[in-house]
This record gives sequence, structure tokens and C-alpha cells, in this order.
Amino acid sequence: MRQQREYLSGPAAMLLAVGTLIAGAGLTGMASARGEESTELTRAPGLVWGLNLPTRPVSRRLTRYFQLQGTDPMVLGELQGPGCIRRFWVAGKNFDRDVVLRIYFDGQPVPGVEAPLPDFFGVMHNLANPGEAYQINTPCLDVKPRNGFTAYFPMPFAQSARVEIVGGGKPNNHFYYMIDWHEYPGQELKEPMRFCARWRREAPVRDGQDDFLMLDADGPGRLVGFAYSVDMLESRQTMRWSHAGGDRIYIDGQGDEPAHLRGLGGEDTFGVSYGGNEYKAQSSLFADMPYYVQKDFQGERQKLAAYRLLFHDSIDFRESIHMRFGSRAHDVAATVYWYSARPVRPFFTMPPLEKRLPGSEIRRGEYDLPLPDSGQWWIAGPFGLDFKEALPGKGDLDPRQPFQNRPWQKAAALRGFVEFNHFYRPPPSNDNSPTLEGVAVACCSLESDRATKAVFTLGWDDQLVLQINDQAPMDLGTQPCFRSRTVEVPLVQGRNVVALQLSNRVGLTRGAWNFSFRCKTAEGQVLLPRVQERPQSRAIERTRAEVRRPDDPGGE
Repeated sequence: MRQQREYLSGPAAMLLAVGTLIAGAGLTGMASARGEESTELTRAPGLVWGLNLPTRPVSRRLTRYFQLQGTDPMVLGELQGPGCIRRFWVAGKNFDRDVVLRIYFDGQPVPGVEAPLPDFFGVMHNLANPGEAYQINTPCLDVKPRNGFTAYFPMPFAQSARVEIVGGGKPNNHFYYMIDWHEYPGQELKEPMRFCARWRREAPVRDGQDDFLMLDADGPGRLVGFAYSVDMLESRQTMRWSHAGGDRIYIDGQGDEPAHLRGLGGEDTFGVSYGGNEYKAQSSLFADMPYYVQKDFQGERQKLAAYRLLFHDSIDFRESIHMRFGSRAHDVAATVYWYSARPVRPFFTMPPLEKRLPGSEIRRGEYDLPLPDSGQWWIAGPFGLDFKEALPGKGDLDPRQPFQNRPWQKAAALRGFVEFNHFYRPPPSNDNSPTLEGVAVACCSLESDRATKAVFTLGWDDQLVLQINDQAPMDLGTQPCFRSRTVEVPLVQGRNVVALQLSNRVGLTRGAWNFSFRCKTAEGQVLLPRVQERPQSRAIERTRAEVRRPDDPGGE
């Protein structure tokens, strides 16, 4: 064995390493001369996504051909665990978004995977012959000409896995498939993570407002990739697809170490540059744009599909993850892939076929499900960067009265984050990730059943000033990148008013104008921020009007 390891050097060793990565965690090692199993490879660092799988698999396969008819669910496989799906291949004719794939793990009533069949494999836009329109060549997704689709995501299960499809009733749906999986007889699956995938579509997206929602999930988990598509409904001169910004990922907003990732332009998320305009469609290992076509002779409207596989840079989350993508008023759809240690909590209901098809309108909220409550805030702004006004204290917060000539608006927290960019941003334009430079103010109430101490965990970039009740404001400092800090504060029994101001400069995170907030008392209770519609005390009228300045982003 030692000689074999020494022999596998240079290109041979590289090929072995790549093969190990592609196969995923839990790949069995080489057999020794005594027939015993080596764990040299199974414990090698860098195994993709770190899944803890048993090391003595027995390979199994399900193979079948049939014609999909009717609209009743068709079970492709009932697998008994412990096991792990390693490869899922399908081919056929006459199926598109009318066929929905669902995979259930360990008897859960909610599927871990739910997406239109082609979209699950990264083939978007309901193309009649998607494999002929474009191909994908990655370690996780593989799309060949004439509709040969393969997924290599490892999908572990402890007890069972049920793979099913639901057809839309289209006649003569020819369907071929193979499911290659590992069975672990007499072994225990200790890995808690289960594979998840969800699809969502919105058309048109609300232009230049609060971005396209891609994912909302409970932790602990691991984001491992996504496919994304845009069908431009307006001229690129008016609404260039990429220039509302790229990915915005909010991580553990109510956890110990909150984080925020903000993309630049939409094309940059996929490793493409300069807007992707007239991009030569291609497929590379981990990120690319394999489909890019002109919809009209003038080249004013494009249709594209892209993907990003977080093969070497997966994003772990412990408490939650919330993901959006900066978008203009186009037809946008996405499939997101992740692993979760908790059962899937749906955030989007699969719409009927007519709402899945291009050309149909599907508005925000039509099929979206309520997100977990993480509190609400009053916000006001924007103000200039030289803002020096006193923050509202416990006695003078009246949401019915403007604050320095700016009305209060109610903002629901996104998994503990308050995103000012969803309220205060420049008019929609073709600029990259447009954001204002300025200051905004946020206020909330915390109700405590006793006088106690609490620890605030706040995450932000730029400068944040915090005030509790009528105490002196605390300047928590200026940070060039999003980082978190804890602050111990006293709370009184009953209502406590928390006020803060946060500045925004484009800086190193392209104007990530948001903050995360968690309040945990000394007794271990988490208090959610709330808004009070009517003040408990008489409001102090503010009579001094602010002088508007030309450089004030909130000025007339």
C-alpha cells in the first residue's frame, strides 16, 4: 500500500484526488492484501461537503423504462436504508415543467427535493429539447444532448428514500431512469444532513425593490449550489439583467456569529464579467453560463441560464440562511441545493402548471409561504452621512410622527436581519448593485418580564450607534466588512426601546446596508424586537425642520 501511494504522484495523484472529490464523502478505500478496508481515502481531507457516510457500501441500481401517463404520482424507487443515492440519471421525450420531481427521506411528510424535473438538473426556461439547447458539464450536474440528465449529489438516508415524479398528463411521455445508490447493510448512518432542493419562480420580479427570494431554511445546514435563470421582459438598455446586483446571503442572523455575503453584479456570481452581454455560452466545472441567447434581432432582450456549485466553498449555517438575488422586472427562476440536519420547512408552494410556464405571470406572494417571525422594526431615513441628530428615546418614539421629516416605516426582520437596501435605494438603473450612501435609523421595543441584563449580538459594516431607553448612545465603531459584536446592556421591567443608526458607504461590501440583531437575557430568554403601533407616553413634538442639502440622499 505504501508503494502504491508513492507511485501515485504527480498527475496520477491529482486524478485520484479529483475522483475522490467527485465521488463525495464516504467513498470506500482501497482493499489491503488481507482483505481489510483502508480508510486512507475515506478520511482524506477535502472530501466534498464533509458527509460522514459508512465505509462499507454495497452498490445497488434501479433501472426502468415506461411511459408516464396521467397526473398521479409515479414512484421511481422505494429504497431501504441506511443508504445514499449517488447518481440519478433520466432521459426521455415530451417532459418539461409539467413533470415535478419529489424525493422524500426517512418517512418525512414534506419532500426534501421538489422541483420541475428539468430545473432540478439546472435546465431552465422549460425548453422543449433542453439537452439540445445547452449542455452542462460539472461534478454534480451533467446534461447531455438529447435530454440525458444526471445528478451526482450524494443523498444519504437512514431509513428510507422515496423518489417519485408527478406528470402533467401529457401523452407519450417516454421516461428512462437509473438510480445508483449505496446500501450499508449492518451499519449505522451517523450523518444527520439530508439533501434538499427547491425551485421558485417569479415573473415579473418587483423592479429594484427587495430582490428575488431564492431560499429560506433552518439550520444547521450547508448551501452547496444553485441554478438561476432570467428571461428578459424589457430591453437590456432599460433593465439589464445583472445590474440589480448578485447574490445576497444572510447567515445566522439570530445566532452567535451572524454573517452577510453581498455580490456585486449578477454575472459576477457565476464567474462571468462585463454584464455577460454577448457571452459565449459554455460550461465549466463549478460556475458558468451555459445558455445565453438573443430573443430579438436587435439584441435588446436576452434569455440566459447560469449555475454556481459551491464545491470547494460551501456555505455553512447553524441557525438559518436566507438568500436573495438582485433582480429587475423580468421572469426569474432558481433551483437551490443544500444539506440540512432538520426537516425541510417549505417557503414556496409548487404552483399549478400554467404558473410554472414561461409567459405566465406569477407575482410575489401568490405561492410564497410565511417566513419565521424574527421581529419587526420601525425604520426612518435616509439621511446624509453627517447625520448628528439624537436618536429617539423611550419617551419620544411616536411612529405616527415623522422623524426629522422622514416617515417611519415598518420593516420585518429577515431571520434577524434588517435590510435598509430594501427601503432606501436609488431609482432602478443599470448600475452594479445600486445603493445609497447615507444613514438610516431603526427602533424597536423589547418586552421584559423583569429587570435584568441582556446580551445583544449585532452584526454590521460601516458605523453603528446604539441606544437603550434614555441612556447615552454607544458608538460601537466602524467596520470595513461585516462583523459581529456582543454588548451587555441593562433592561428594565416592561417596555425597553432600542434605537440605532447605521451609516452606509459603498466600501468593501458594496454597500451592505443592513444589521443583524439578537437579544438574549441573563436567564437565557431570547426577546424578539417588536413595533408598537401607538406610544405608551405622550410624544415629544419635533418642530425643528431639517435643512435639506444637495448631497442628502433623502432630499427633494
